[in-house]
Amino acid sequence: MKTQQPLPPPQLFSVAHFLDFGARYSIDYHFPGLGMTPAANAARTVMRGYVDELTLPSGIFATCSDLQVIEPWHSTSLGCAPLYILVVLEGNVQLNLNGKAWRIQSGMALATHLGEQQVLRACHQSDERLVTVSLALPAASAAAHPAIAAHVSAWQQLGPLTTAWPVASYVLSGLRQAQQCTTSPLARQLTLEGALLQLLGQQMQESATNNTNLRGERLRLEQVRIILETAPEQPHTLEALARTAAMSTASLRSKFRQAYGDSVFNYLRDCRLALARRYLLEGDSVQEAAWKAGYAHATNFATAFRRRYGIPPSDVHPVQ
Repeated sequence: MKTQQPLPPPQLFSVAHFLDFGARYSIDYHFPGLGMTPAANAARTVMRGYVDELTLPSGIFATCSDLQVIEPWHSTSLGCAPLYILVVLEGNVQLNLNGKAWRIQSGMALATHLGEQQVLRACHQSDERLVTVSLALPAASAAAHPAIAAHVSAWQQLGPLTTAWPVASYVLSGLRQAQQCTTSPLARQLTLEGALLQLLGQQMQESATNNTNLRGERLRLEQVRIILETAPEQPHTLEALARTAAMSTASLRSKFRQAYGDSVFNYLRDCRLALARRYLLEGDSVQEAAWKAGYAHATNFATAFRRRYGIPPSDVHPVQ
């Protein structure tokens, strides 16, 4: 009879834990609520949950995590990786890659390469739950597995392009299974390896599609996304956005969801809430933050904010 071996029990992670992660994976962590000297707050608890690290037979480093954010934190990549893939199973991650904003929501993946000319920054707010799987091929292991090396080489010939896409349901199922109890560590490793190969196939297809359509439909959709991301406070209409994308409103609805994993106005709502949260952290009142983020009524804003973040906006205190 097989016995199940559970994942490590939830634990508390301190600043010191993340400084250790950063030293091993070439990532700079910053906790804005704790000042500019994280070492002075080494014992401070900043996260609760689990982080599990594995090296797969292909040479890929895999990190499975399920974390409840206690202290807001920012991260900046410092190392090189010819291939990096992030899959978000729950929550959403705000990313900035060389000045371009990306928001990866639940059920989506992002693939890119990291290096001196390609720096990835992430921002995580408090009271968020993040369930993610990240896969990275270190520069020194680029030829560790012939199939992976061939994939990376073919992908680089296309750009390489940074690509975000909705992950197929069967791949998500495998990744969620890997996050849970398994019959053995080996079974879990094999599940991740299989999901990785499926992700690589999807990523290659998305990169090829993006390369073909970059000057066409996908570029026009990206223009809409950037408008929503950079000016969420504006009174956007579906008709005006559809004109920007040079397509019908029905096409914009379906193609935007297919490209970014969410509807146009859900995406706009989350951008507005993120902007309002920033104003609250900067010291604005609830009514001021709501108005500056594009909400005509503070009550509607408060309802949406509580639904998104789990707390009322009045509970957000300015960062000193």
